[in-house]
Parts: sequence; C-alpha cells; structure tokens
Amino acid sequence: MEIRAQEPTDEQLVRQALVNTDAFGMLVDRYERPLSLYAARLIGRQDAEDVVQQAFLQAYRNLAGFDPHLTFSAWIYRIVHNTAVNVARKRHGTMPTELELDGETVELLTGDTDVPSEALHQELEGAVGQALDQLDQRSRDVLLLSVVEGKSYSEIADILMVAVNSVGPTVSRAKSKLRKLLEQHPAGQETQPREVEHG
Repeated sequence: MEIRAQEPTDEQLVRQALVNTDAFGMLVDRYERPLSLYAARLIGRQDAEDVVQQAFLQAYRNLAGFDPHLTFSAWIYRIVHNTAVNVARKRHGTMPTELELDGETVELLTGDTDVPSEALHQELEGAVGQALDQLDQRSRDVLLLSVVEGKSYSEIADILMVAVNSVGPTVSRAKSKLRKLLEQHPAGQETQPREVEHG
C-alpha cells in the first residue's frame, strides 16, 4: 500500500519559501481559489483577480516579516482584505455597497437550503443584497468572514486587526441586523442567518 507523504503546513511552506520560490507556489495553489471568491464578495468579480495577484505579490515581498503568531491563512486574508479596500477607494472612492452574491453565499447567510424555484432564489438574492447594502462595512466584513468564509473569531480578529473579544458581539449584532432587515422583505421572511459554531 502506498503511503502518501504528509503535506507541509502553511507555516512550513512560508519558511521554505524564503529560500525556495516553489514553496510559495504551493501556497498560491492552496489559497488562490478561496481568496479569489473572498475578494469577489468584497469588491466584485471584475477587480478580484487583480486584488489577489497584488496580495500574493505583497505577501511574497514581506515573507521575511511574517508574524509567526499569526496563521498564514489569517495573514493572507488580511492582505487581501486591505488590498481590496485600497483598490476600491482608488477606483471608486469607497468600498462597493452592493456585493456580488452567488447561491451558496445566500444560502449560508440565510440558512435557507431549500429554495423551491429559480425565481424565488433570485428574489431572495435581491433581498439579501439589499439587506447587506444597509449594513455598515464592519458588519458586512464580519458576516462574510464568519458565516461565509467560516473563520474562527480569533482569525477574524487577526484579519480585521480588532480585539478578539469584540468579534463575537459584532457577529451577533450583524446577524441580528441582517435578520431584521430580511424580515421586512417578502422574500426574506422565512429565512434567518444560520448559527455557526466558533472557537
């Protein structure tokens, strides 16, 4: 029976990447798709690829300064988040308030996995989009990271550079605001943000 070699951890690859660019290539392969999806949700599909490329370039240049107290995942998400904010302000003057929503994002945010028809699903997407549009930027950020990306509170704190004990209450408030906004919309009345366990 073939024994498969254990894949190196992100942190091992970071150390190797200081002397071997192939190791950084493995990190890119590992994170390119999830980061592209995250960037698209933050800033729109059109700018997402550019944001992720800039973020990887910045990460590579700053590898020697990587903080070993952080996970690589939190560090690279933080760089993507900050890059998206900078690109949005440069191009649009502000972060886009209308997020691009796919079916999976809507289901995660509402906990609704049993939408009966395409027409209703589109209506629900519209309801969630409008509700998110009315939230402040920090509430949208924590909802995306917590509910959609599945990040732990400590990772969210590292990504957004906030105190870890502030994340839980912010997530709860954001879910509550989203729930209230959805209740006011006909398509969102049967839905509510899903509870996610965090450590």
